[in-house]
Amino acid sequence: MSSSSSDHADHSLLNRDASDKTPSCHTSDNCTLAAPELQWSNDGLPVSREFNDPYFSVENGLEESRHVFLQNNGLPQRWHDWQGDFSIIETGFGTGLNFLMTWESWRHAEKNDSAWLHFSSIEKFPLTLQQLRQALALWPQLSEYSALLFEQYPLPVAGFHRLSWPQERISLTLIFADVKDALPQLSGPVHAWYLDGFAPAKNPQMWSEGLFSGMRRLSQRQPLQYGGEQPASVATFTSAGFVRRGLLGAGFNVKRVPGYGRKREMLAGCFNRRQGPELTPVHQHKPWLLNETTNLPPAQITIIGAGLAGATTARALAERGLKVRVIDANGIARQASGNPQGGLYVKLAAGDNAIHTDFYLAAFQYALPYMRRYLGPGDGDSHNPYWSQCGVLQLAYDDKETQRQHKFSQTRPLPQELVRTLTQEQASVIAGNPQNSGGLFFPQAGWVSPAELCRVLLQHANISFEQRTVDALEATPQGWRLHSTEGALDSRQLVLACAAAARTLLPAAYLPLKQIRGQLSYLNAEQTPPLNTVLCGRSYMAPARNQRLCLGATYNLRDDETALRDSDHQTNLNHLPDFGPQWQALNEQQGMSAILGGRVGFRCTTPDYLPMVGAVPHSQAFVRSFAGLVRNAKRIPAKTAPHYPGLWLNIGHGSRGLASAPLCAELLAQQIVGAPLPVALDVAEALWPGRFLLRDMVRRKLPQELTQN
Repeated sequence: MSSSSSDHADHSLLNRDASDKTPSCHTSDNCTLAAPELQWSNDGLPVSREFNDPYFSVENGLEESRHVFLQNNGLPQRWHDWQGDFSIIETGFGTGLNFLMTWESWRHAEKNDSAWLHFSSIEKFPLTLQQLRQALALWPQLSEYSALLFEQYPLPVAGFHRLSWPQERISLTLIFADVKDALPQLSGPVHAWYLDGFAPAKNPQMWSEGLFSGMRRLSQRQPLQYGGEQPASVATFTSAGFVRRGLLGAGFNVKRVPGYGRKREMLAGCFNRRQGPELTPVHQHKPWLLNETTNLPPAQITIIGAGLAGATTARALAERGLKVRVIDANGIARQASGNPQGGLYVKLAAGDNAIHTDFYLAAFQYALPYMRRYLGPGDGDSHNPYWSQCGVLQLAYDDKETQRQHKFSQTRPLPQELVRTLTQEQASVIAGNPQNSGGLFFPQAGWVSPAELCRVLLQHANISFEQRTVDALEATPQGWRLHSTEGALDSRQLVLACAAAARTLLPAAYLPLKQIRGQLSYLNAEQTPPLNTVLCGRSYMAPARNQRLCLGATYNLRDDETALRDSDHQTNLNHLPDFGPQWQALNEQQGMSAILGGRVGFRCTTPDYLPMVGAVPHSQAFVRSFAGLVRNAKRIPAKTAPHYPGLWLNIGHGSRGLASAPLCAELLAQQIVGAPLPVALDVAEALWPGRFLLRDMVRRKLPQELTQN
């Protein structure tokens, strides 16, 4: 359940760099949220000690949930003729009972085959997995859904957690935060509200003006998405007078209706967007975060790039029922995504106010079940040739890294299941050979074969692949024309997932990208010390796959050389002492003779080391429209931000693509089809491709050709 109080503070990228932004849903200085204290009744029902209130009805909580939230929101009848995706926002996830019974109804409802259900739920006091299992054991009829929820249920880390079941066409976004922090970070649209939580008399903080004003903002946003023909509905178990007055004041036509069982009355109704003068969405949201598309998916879409960014995006769109054509001149996963092994981990920022960490924490936790979904189990018993959850050990290999890790441990305490600090002795045991230092250990992390992942992701009936070179792009009234030596192709929508090559295809766009050459070195596993986990120092090294170890990669800016170089092999070998005395001896005794070969790839990064994901702003038109921000960066004009119609980016993942690409693909797919975002609005803004254009415009650092009218 959750609680709420004051208004949200606007942390705009106009006022600070993305790397300095305040985390969107931190309820305290501790990222790990405490589990609620429960007592269990003789019937096995969970009761909150803090609020002295049960989580559901003693008589029949399941039937009450169906009556209150399904029946009084008009579900599943509304799904029969629904066009597009359907979004529900719930206050108070609790035991997940409302979500599971909605899932059950969704599965059996008559509906459009391409429709998705997006369920977002806010919870300040998340139950532990053990508490969740005990509570939901009372409902064996929901055991199939419960088991699927348990597989992805996140650790109690503050922020957004995306869970997805594509085979069911359903997603769950769990926001572990106070309602006052979470609602301003939700994007909408919303089609139905489930107002749950503990009784208003026992939890008045949640039932506050902040809740009602947030509901008004999100419900008013939906006309931009699908014309407002189906207003957002609301249902709640309570009939308290101040709740009714709050909903009426927020624009909802609510009335008291019969409750369930001994509960005489409850509240239900719909949002009336014509009730009084309303501000348009551009007055209530940052214009560059508004999606002007309808809630109907495009008929056909083309993606340029068949690496991690392109393959994950293609799969996300294909699973939403879109026909996707993927194009790459070099084939599938032939650039940096073609490495035989890559580390699935994140290097989290030490500062306690970095949105960088907010994003990568969410991305990493989404990536783990993602790999299990498409590549199968990665535990030690599975012997999976495509990936392994063998853990990742970030070694404190020098004084600077030691200080960074110490600061991180002090300012960002996280669950031990996610990351923990190891001594030198502990690190040696886990690595399987002596280490010179301890470090941070991510027990759920490991390595993945990105090339195999890309191939698996592109194996879908809605995805086709073509190997061809695209030389230029041309905007047309119907979308985009792709020019190549093999002939022209037309597409309604276009995604560029081709790393730094996006600058060549979009010369007029402001894309300050960096291309970095990286060379891997392959070591003969028969001649190396044993290795049980991925080690990260100045380079990274994964346990052997196919009798060889991958070591690297080098970091060379402004370097276009594609051939292997002995000097770069030597650079990688010089980093072996970071991994302990046996690896140092290997370098000293064998040197270049330990090298079996290698591979060169080119990574693409951005100035703030966050990907670029979203719509592409028309640079000159954007500068003209928002020129006033140069004089006053806090006064944002209420006007639409000019973007190229039907053009999207997913680039700039650098060396972290295995962790970042799956969630970014989910974000982009939701933007394209006009569905609720899987991340906080602050995070979406930090990933927006126009952030550097906006920042440098305000700082008067844009090239002269962009500032001329």
